[in-house]
Amino acid sequence: MRYHMRERAWSLTEAFVIRDDAGNPVFEVRGKFFHIGDDLAMIDRYTGQELVHIKQRILSLLPRYEIYRNGQRWADVHEQFRLFGERFKVEGENGMIFHVDGDIWKWNFRVSDNNGNVLGYVGRQFSIFRDSYAVDVAEGVDAPFIVALAVVIEMVKEHHEAKEHREV
Repeated sequence: MRYHMRERAWSLTEAFVIRDDAGNPVFEVRGKFFHIGDDLAMIDRYTGQELVHIKQRILSLLPRYEIYRNGQRWADVHEQFRLFGERFKVEGENGMIFHVDGDIWKWNFRVSDNNGNVLGYVGRQFSIFRDSYAVDVAEGVDAPFIVALAVVIEMVKEHHEAKEHREV
């Protein structure tokens, strides 16, 4: 299944919509006001149910986020230092390890499990909408989780751009 998310969506508004290929809203991501660090909830647009909660861990050298499902911590996402391309390591509470490899500036990533099975792709080249990128989720894979990883990558990119802007 393919989902589409606007680039820089978070800087434009406090909530944004993730759409399917037909342009139908599927998920809504909402932020919390007056909160230190990123604190987002991904809501199912059909049921109104919170599917994923994303919280930034503030005291960390490199960007680090926690993903919650049903109030329980489900995964820890942290950026790995790498000379060529970004890499995020995702550690599930159940012991599963996932990897997000790619380039944050070219906006192309592959999500795989520890065995090398591809779970999804995040990239500009797949999107049919202007100023957006697509999140391709492999069949049988938990779509809200892969979309949440794309949201985390977007937030990390925003933080990198803000940091570069402050240094100039």
